[in-house]
Amino acid sequence: MFSKAALRLKLIHLQLVAAVAQSGQISHAARLLAMTQPAASRMLSEIEKIVGMTLFERHPKGMTPTDAGR
Repeated sequence: MFSKAALRLKLIHLQLVAAVAQSGQISHAARLLAMTQPAASRMLSEIEKIVGMTLFERHPKGMTPTDAGR
């Protein structure tokens, strides 16, 4: 059975998480998904709020997935 959080996620949410995990940068992921970097950042924050976990560690030169993000 799916959790309530999983039911609230949309395809674009999963695409953003995958793009950030692959590229390591939210700006690059945003370009791949044809959205602005601020919109992608807000969406990632929304996703993390929905699932109740931090999905990426933020670093000055990019992002790396946490265990939950993988």
